[in-house]
Amino acid sequence: MRLPTPALGVGLAAGVALTAAVTATTAFSSLDRTPAPAAAAAAAGATTSASDPVITPLAAAVIPGPIDIDRTSRSNVVTVRIDFEPGDDTGWHSHPGPVLVQVVSGAVTLRHAAHGRCLSEVVRAGHGFFEAPGAVHNAANQRLQPAVVYATFVLPPAAPPEVSAPIPPACH
Repeated sequence: MRLPTPALGVGLAAGVALTAAVTATTAFSSLDRTPAPAAAAAAAGATTSASDPVITPLAAAVIPGPIDIDRTSRSNVVTVRIDFEPGDDTGWHSHPGPVLVQVVSGAVTLRHAAHGRCLSEVVRAGHGFFEAPGAVHNAANQRLQPAVVYATFVLPPAAPPEVSAPIPPACH
């Protein structure tokens, strides 16, 4: 299995991709009882065996930590693609559960308040960010090119993916 490598931070991403490939190969090999050497060979490239699943990586990103996902009950997990045209923004909002975001192309500007200040960070393709439950933020495409992100939401049952929020005082 070959995982895409983020455009930036390749050294770190290569280690992440290798770890993910070994982990995924181990997980899949335990399902079909493939011996470890065959599983290692499968990680090096595509396989043609009818019993192997087809794995199609969609995105990879370096996401800074810490990341804390602590769900003790059932969760709805939803992954979406969000296309940002130049000038688009999400509006200020929060999420009832954690969200992992990968920037696939272009760049988005993430804004949020912390310690009485309004922080702004440009997140480019190959990188991502973690949105903690209840954290109020806004993501926008302030560039001239479109941007695409994938977001994976881990939500309590029946919860909406986002909740509108007022602009934090520090960000006015």
